[in-house]
Amino acid sequence: MFEGFSPSTDAPGDFGQSPEQGVHAAGLSCPSGTASWSQQQWAAWNSNVNTVGTYSCSGNVFATSDGSNVSVMAAGGERSGTAQLRCSNGTWLWVSGTCDGKVVNTTVATGHTMVCSHSDPVRSKWIGWYVAALKRCADSGGLEWWVAQYNSNNGCLASTNYDGYGSKDACFRANFQISAGSSYTEAQSTGRIAAQDEYNICGPRGAYPWNNIFGDGMKCKYRP
Repeated sequence: MFEGFSPSTDAPGDFGQSPEQGVHAAGLSCPSGTASWSQQQWAAWNSNVNTVGTYSCSGNVFATSDGSNVSVMAAGGERSGTAQLRCSNGTWLWVSGTCDGKVVNTTVATGHTMVCSHSDPVRSKWIGWYVAALKRCADSGGLEWWVAQYNSNNGCLASTNYDGYGSKDACFRANFQISAGSSYTEAQSTGRIAAQDEYNICGPRGAYPWNNIFGDGMKCKYRP
């Protein structure tokens, strides 16, 4: 859907015109300005329904002569897409376009580095526990803290029958779940990442994968 074109000489904002309309300029050339367009995305990214909706994009258009076709890239860090416009006797006409939310590394989204695999067997085990308990990969800081406790036998000792859990692994997993608190409870009850964890990893406008966590757990997608 083509939403409009704002010439650079006008105040910011979309004109909200249909593809059949346009902004006429003097002569046959078309003016520079900002083109805006949108696209409905029906498919949920990695089953996260919060990524379904209408995405709005905009980008700069440079003045060009009559009959020219131009490609406009979506501006900003949250959107991906392009629009194709044609200059026809001083009017920008809509040809086609795409608009979607960018998929970015979690570090780009909020500065959190996620770890979804590791060659060290202890770290790999803990990553699996993160995925099973919290429906997400491990944040690097939390992973290193828990691995240090595990490797140094800081708690969960045989002398206490591993706090009554019967094994070191069962004890540490239980303590991990207790420490996670509401994030663990919500993730288990909904079968997906807890809302607060998603916010912490991807920010208020980002979405985290609800499935294929090992494959895409270091990524976030910007919502509509």
